[in-house]
Amino acid sequence: MKENISWDQIAVGNFTYPLFRFTTFLDSMVRLGVKNIEVWAAGPHLYLEDATPEMLRRMRREIRARELNPICLTPEQCMYPINIGAEEPWIRDRSVKYFEKGLKASESLGIRQMLVTPGDGYRENESTETKKYTIENLRYLSEKARDYGVTLLLEHLTVETTNLATRANELADLNREIDCDNIIPMVDTDMMSRYGETISDYLNAFDGVIGHVHLVDGMPAGHLALGDGVLPLENYIEELRRVNYNKYISLEISNDRYHLNPEDAVKRSIDWLKKVL
Repeated sequence: MKENISWDQIAVGNFTYPLFRFTTFLDSMVRLGVKNIEVWAAGPHLYLEDATPEMLRRMRREIRARELNPICLTPEQCMYPINIGAEEPWIRDRSVKYFEKGLKASESLGIRQMLVTPGDGYRENESTETKKYTIENLRYLSEKARDYGVTLLLEHLTVETTNLATRANELADLNREIDCDNIIPMVDTDMMSRYGETISDYLNAFDGVIGHVHLVDGMPAGHLALGDGVLPLENYIEELRRVNYNKYISLEISNDRYHLNPEDAVKRSIDWLKKVL
């Protein structure tokens, strides 16, 4: 049970800390012995529309001062008016520019990966146009990402947030149609489990290649701290172990039940992981 997956692959995101300053999140990671962080680019910490060069330089200084390693930038793209597959051209244009700001922020913070998601279309319509715009804009962002030395991580969503890719095979099909080698699909255990799928389903669909993992518990949904739900998390770890998974596993604990005491939720999750790894 100690092989292949190591503590060095574990990251924690600031998703749990929206009621506290970004520096409070960073100090919490130091106390908990966490080295890798995923930066959720959302208010109040880093809403990309508000980001300035000085703000980003300050954040980078704060991260470096604590010797933390920022491994992924995750722009908020479900709760704000961002949709690369929208039928309205002004929404698509705004959304692409938003992700370009994300790429610039990634470069400023020294981050080499940025998370992106499929677009979303009106449910009265077929998904054909949504897919066309999503593919077109992800190809464009792929070329921009090359200029910044950033890899794009393509995450699946739920039926409430996309009409394109909610299951492993759908995400794999979309990624094949995009056909850009710097866009790599990833998996989120909360959204995966809502549809009765496992890590192995994603590994099979992606020919064994997963670029990133969001590891959370759920009922099956909820983005809960590890151990607070009913998901077979140890099975997921074992599935990753069997294929010698060597990328990051990030805790995306975002349920608002933890927002007043985020460090406790992260600490309990880390304690759970230390028993398994």
